[in-house]
Amino acid sequence: MSLTTLVRGTILALLLSALTCLSAVAESVPRSINEIVTLALKHSAELVALEKEASAKQSMSIQAGTITNPTLEFQGVTGSLTGSLEERSVSIGINQELPLNNKLRLRREAILQEAELLHRQRDNNARLLKDEITTLALDYLLTSKRQELVAELVKLNRELVAIAEERFKAGDIPELDLNLAKVELARAETRLLEAERDKTAPRIKIASLTGLNESDINLSEKLSVPNIPPKANALVTQAFASRPDLLALTCEREKAEIEARLAQAEALPNLTAGIFVQWQRGNTEVGGMSSINSDTQLGLRLSMPIPVFDRNHGGRAAALARLDAADSRKLALERAITAEVESAVSLVSASERILMMFEQGIIPQLSENLKLTREAYRIGEVGILSVIDEQKKFFEVNDSYLAAIYGRQIAFLKLETAVATVLIGGMQ
Repeated sequence: MSLTTLVRGTILALLLSALTCLSAVAESVPRSINEIVTLALKHSAELVALEKEASAKQSMSIQAGTITNPTLEFQGVTGSLTGSLEERSVSIGINQELPLNNKLRLRREAILQEAELLHRQRDNNARLLKDEITTLALDYLLTSKRQELVAELVKLNRELVAIAEERFKAGDIPELDLNLAKVELARAETRLLEAERDKTAPRIKIASLTGLNESDINLSEKLSVPNIPPKANALVTQAFASRPDLLALTCEREKAEIEARLAQAEALPNLTAGIFVQWQRGNTEVGGMSSINSDTQLGLRLSMPIPVFDRNHGGRAAALARLDAADSRKLALERAITAEVESAVSLVSASERILMMFEQGIIPQLSENLKLTREAYRIGEVGILSVIDEQKKFFEVNDSYLAAIYGRQIAFLKLETAVATVLIGGMQ
């Protein structure tokens, strides 16, 4: 073997290896629904913004709990402008406002509740985003399964055309039967193109929410049937404990309660305490004789507004009104959650019954009927219209079966969203 041949063989092997690696890289990696949800949560700018706003509120709570800076006072008095040249005084002091009735602590707690409220709003937005992206993923899975079903229909019609051509050549059937088979094949191929088109919309939305390229959308899961969840009463209790929007209203109520106590505390004004040093020089005249004297004084100064006219009546009334409003909103949301959970449980039960009808009585018999009808046509016992009709039934019923599975998963997803908890047997 010459050196040139060896070099060419080596280069060819390297090129083949490179092409193999490129094809492996170009192929999209299958992802589960949980992975898609995780990517969507990380990619959401709204969730990031709420997290930053909560951090800002926590920083503001530190500032709200900080006492104000002291005030430095400087005062000078002279009698030179009034003819008393020896009369002068200088004083310097520091004043500090002292909040009473735990006002600083209450203000800090109120802002901390605002930060917690933002955290709960972020969790609620994440809950709704998870519901949206999971629904889109299930839509994509449904369109994929329908595409597989239509591909199976295309295969059946191609086989039917092949059988019809054989029988037409043998003179067993007229040309009309062969044309009918070809028409059904063309219709099935058109449906296959439509099924591929239907995958575009959910793929684009998933890519937008996750930051992936459209070509990278490839789900590894299949449409499956989750287990039956617990009873409605237990789920309502669980929803009350875990729903972030309800927890957000709880934070809002606690904030309103703290603000009511703060409004009550602000009825008493703050005390201002100060300490000062004063140096004085003066001229004293007694019996025609004068003497210059000076002294230094150290003093304490206390001041407070007298709460005669303003006792924060308006602020206290507004705070109590906000507290009542928070109670009303929380009660209304609890009723809405109860209705939402009970409706979701009822929907799950109904979709379960529909699915059982398909699995226990319709699907097994349908496949057997199609097999028998096709075999009967092959040997000439039935006409082509019977086969076409049976294939249409096969497609329509299987499509309805896929819709039933999809409806069962959507019902279970809505129940999980209503409870705000991943239920046992749910979509993993």
